[in-house]
Amino acid sequence: MANARAAPSSHSAATEQAYDGSHDTGVLLRLESVTKSFPGVRALDDVSMDVVAGEVHGLVGENGAGKSTLMAVASGALMPDSGTVVVSGHEVGSDPAQIRSLGLSIVRQEPALMPDLTVAENLLLGVPASVRTTAGDAARWARKQLSAWSETVEIRPSTRVSALNPSQRFIVEITKALSQEPTVLVLDEPTEHLAREDVDRLFEKIRDVCSRGAAVVYISHRIKEVRQVAHRLTVLRDGQAQGTFAAAELGEQQIVDLIVGREVDTAFPAKVTIRTNGPDRLELESFSGPGFAPVDLVVRPGEIVGLAGIDGNGQREILRAVAGLLPSHGTVRVDGRGRGVGSTTRAARAGISYLPGDRHREGIFAELSVRENFAVRNLGTIGRLGWIRAGAERRLTDEAINELRVKTPSTETAIGSLSGGNQQKTVLAGVFASSPSVILADEPTQGVDIGARLEIYQQLRRKAADGTAVLVLSSDAFELAGLCDRVLIVSRGKVAAELTGDDVTERHITQAVLTATTTRDPAHRTRGGIWKALDYTAAPSFLIALAIIALGVFTASRSEFYLSDRNLGGVLALTATLALAAFGQQAIMMTGGIDLSVGPLMGLVVVIGSFYLVDGTPAGLQLWGWLLILTVPLGIGVLNWTLIDLVGLHPMVATLATFMGIQACSLLLRPVPDGLISPAITESLSVVAGPVPAAILVVGLAAVALEFLLFRSVTGMRLRGVGSQAEAARVAGVRGRRVRLVAHLACSAFAGLAGITLMAQIGSGDANAGTNYTLQSIAAVVIGGASIFGGRGSFVGALMGALLLTQVSGVTTFLNLNDAWQSYLLGGLTILAVTAYSLSRRRALAR
Repeated sequence: MANARAAPSSHSAATEQAYDGSHDTGVLLRLESVTKSFPGVRALDDVSMDVVAGEVHGLVGENGAGKSTLMAVASGALMPDSGTVVVSGHEVGSDPAQIRSLGLSIVRQEPALMPDLTVAENLLLGVPASVRTTAGDAARWARKQLSAWSETVEIRPSTRVSALNPSQRFIVEITKALSQEPTVLVLDEPTEHLAREDVDRLFEKIRDVCSRGAAVVYISHRIKEVRQVAHRLTVLRDGQAQGTFAAAELGEQQIVDLIVGREVDTAFPAKVTIRTNGPDRLELESFSGPGFAPVDLVVRPGEIVGLAGIDGNGQREILRAVAGLLPSHGTVRVDGRGRGVGSTTRAARAGISYLPGDRHREGIFAELSVRENFAVRNLGTIGRLGWIRAGAERRLTDEAINELRVKTPSTETAIGSLSGGNQQKTVLAGVFASSPSVILADEPTQGVDIGARLEIYQQLRRKAADGTAVLVLSSDAFELAGLCDRVLIVSRGKVAAELTGDDVTERHITQAVLTATTTRDPAHRTRGGIWKALDYTAAPSFLIALAIIALGVFTASRSEFYLSDRNLGGVLALTATLALAAFGQQAIMMTGGIDLSVGPLMGLVVVIGSFYLVDGTPAGLQLWGWLLILTVPLGIGVLNWTLIDLVGLHPMVATLATFMGIQACSLLLRPVPDGLISPAITESLSVVAGPVPAAILVVGLAAVALEFLLFRSVTGMRLRGVGSQAEAARVAGVRGRRVRLVAHLACSAFAGLAGITLMAQIGSGDANAGTNYTLQSIAAVVIGGASIFGGRGSFVGALMGALLLTQVSGVTTFLNLNDAWQSYLLGGLTILAVTAYSLSRRRALAR
């Protein structure tokens, strides 16, 4: 058996210098009698804890012990049921912005970043206004903050967070916290995603923070790290504090016993003799893919083989390619038979089962139950003729949950509410249940406490003893040494060394990783090219422009009247109206919502105008009419926001209700079209400059101004941030409810303006005048590059989308096509454009 590492009995000299008692001038963070309950569980039970100036205070416990919940209360992300939180001498509530202004910064286990925003934008929004630079200076400022972490950091401020790997996201999160110069820095599992050199940098930053009189709360499952860096530590078990101790006075085994509440064996399960008879379980021959050169690898029945190396050197790509998640070339044999692994489905059919390393993004369906998360990985076993066999599903789920000792109130509990260790064991249960020939485990114990970690080791060894081949990727050399029979060192996309037998030790693995001299083949360097260019925000507008030009040139070649002043003016006038409606839709879709009431609201504006803006109406009544036209839309915006944010209705349900209500009001007022709007007003709204309507010039300038506001102002960043990740935005101090109110008001205001331009085209009160604009405005925004989930979009893209829609509606007449061709052309061009930039984003994420 490979025993656990012995931790030093005292801190390093550098750490001792950082904490000599000279800064113990007061308590910087005090948590007193904090209690917090969730449905079915008491997460914290009367917990008290003090953190003093100049110290690193360790916080340890099993998954589910309450560590992250306690720090969520401290940071204002959660409101306690009872108890008090005092930061820098001020008692605080659940206001993250206030607590952050008092000097508390937190780095969460799952970074609180907004994925559709850039690195620079996340850093800018994540710091208090007192240290925030201007939006225009964000890139330079972000580059300076990242350089403070490392001069060689390979993170560009202009890169979207969604395109970063887990290690890079964590570095951005740490950089964001450090840039605030915090008084109290909370680090929740800070080294789980970091390479060794970045862990060393982090410890250096911790010492710097303490040396200036601030304090650090260090949460980790890695007891060796806690003892290395902490001066005192508090132990939590089942939501209760077990005491605060001087870290140097407790041995590793004592800490484990306090965490678990009983004496536990911290040894790895025994390694066994590997079978040599029969075919190899997994064989790779000249196997290559993006990020790694041809690899030859054999894993025998019952063998656990590890992949080690500095992150980004190709070991993860090898594992994911075998799992069918990345394209590959070469031969793959399972149990002696050649098998294709071009997709996850084909890999699963070949007997290969994959445990993802990024549990939150790829491992679990957070809103689904434990049962459903297990079942979705075993549909072939529990399904028959496309139907789930409920009895088999319940039986297999119960067996798997009991076998891996998953702690859950019931199998119907949402898996997202479980601790990280129990989430991981549930995913592992799903992997095991298919009885695979090969298990691929990517960081199997990442973010998992000591108790759950040992159980996972035992389960992997048990599966190996049954004859399964296990291929494990881990950034922890100690873990690989204790668990694996062989370890392959991957460097620059190649297998640089192989360790077997007595050479499989932590020291030899680390030495082999650090001394590898392989070079990466140029053919396997990551390429950007056109796909990288098309991932930019402006890409949809560029593609739409090409489509508009191509369609215009083709139509003009078929009809000499297409480019006439009359036709171009009419197309541009209609575009201005649709673009205004699309601007409103873009504002609300940017936050992740949608507004189906846009079209009827435009019609209501026309109806109101048909009563007040007619010839012979006194000036006072006309003024009253304009006041209604400008204020009624804002009232509708407030109503939609109330139904969605305060009442809690889904945006589609709420705005569908207002759609019907507004349409009903319009029909009551104007059952049939009537009320001729004053020609003086319609003519003033239809002013042209040559063949170009003044309205389109105004709308074009508005699109540019709105685009600048969206991408070059803090307000625009907040709007995109709420849509990208609402909770991360809230943690960053963005008031999401207020932002969504502004978005709803903007949406209705633009719809009102679109209704005013529509009056000039309709000329009389028609209750149905705007109904078609609802779907058209949504289509224009989506074609223009917006995400229906929020966070991405472009006002210039919305304008271009409106122009394309209007153009398509008109070209069928010039081409002598029936009305059905409008739908054919629009559908085809939409699919072509959207597919192109959607694929580019997928390629960028894959990079």
